[in-house]
Amino acid sequence: MDIMFRIHELILLIYLVSLSVAAYDLVFRNRVARKVSFYMTAAAGVLHVSSFIFIAWNIGRIPVMTTYEGMFALSMILVIIGIVHYRLTDSEMTFFVYLFSSFILLSIFTFAPVSFDRVVQVSSIMSELLLVHISLALIAYVLFFVSALHAVIYIIQYGNLKKKRFNRLFFSLFSIETAQKVMVRTAFFGAAFLLVSTMLGMQWGVRINGMSIFYDIKVLCTILVLLFYAAILGRLKMTGNAHEFAKLNIIVFIICMLNYFFVTQLSSFHFWND
Repeated sequence: MDIMFRIHELILLIYLVSLSVAAYDLVFRNRVARKVSFYMTAAAGVLHVSSFIFIAWNIGRIPVMTTYEGMFALSMILVIIGIVHYRLTDSEMTFFVYLFSSFILLSIFTFAPVSFDRVVQVSSIMSELLLVHISLALIAYVLFFVSALHAVIYIIQYGNLKKKRFNRLFFSLFSIETAQKVMVRTAFFGAAFLLVSTMLGMQWGVRINGMSIFYDIKVLCTILVLLFYAAILGRLKMTGNAHEFAKLNIIVFIICMLNYFFVTQLSSFHFWND
């Protein structure tokens, strides 16, 4: 789909310009630049969603079945959340992070050596169970991203309050109480979604590959990620130390993303681009 490649290039270009304008706003606090960045992102977001719908209609399935397709879907979800989040909080800093993350994921997908018109290798045995498994996993990863982002904000605001440093950065972010609530709740719901997704995925895997899936490195690492999230949530419940939780949350999120982007390639039945 050469036309879709060009559209994705256009979306990337708009995102890039929007990022540049948003960066200008962060440095010089220009309200006009902030509005321009937001509306450009919103326009590119509409194109992004339209592209996703068109591709889904054209190939006859929801494009989330491979890791590269997952990147495309994640980039779309992140930019939508970023737009909504900005409208609710007016935090240009978090808006910039959402937009930058979406731009990176879409860039990787756009210039990857694969295309949507390739037939997924396991298309003949795809089922609704697998689609639900993948969709829940993507939702979990988005929630983990939101949690880690708010963990970073919590640490920044914690340092600002401790040193009584009420600078521009302090007021460009929201309160430490809000950051704490969001990082904990999204981590909890993300772990719950990933747990259900993993259970459904193992059920599908047993059907297709038999009991050997329990030795698959991606399955084992995903279970490990779940245990990590359960451990830090449990520790938070026992100690009430939100600052420690924020730091551990960021570390576990990095492990989770390494599992998604790199361990998948070593899996015997998860597919990178086939």
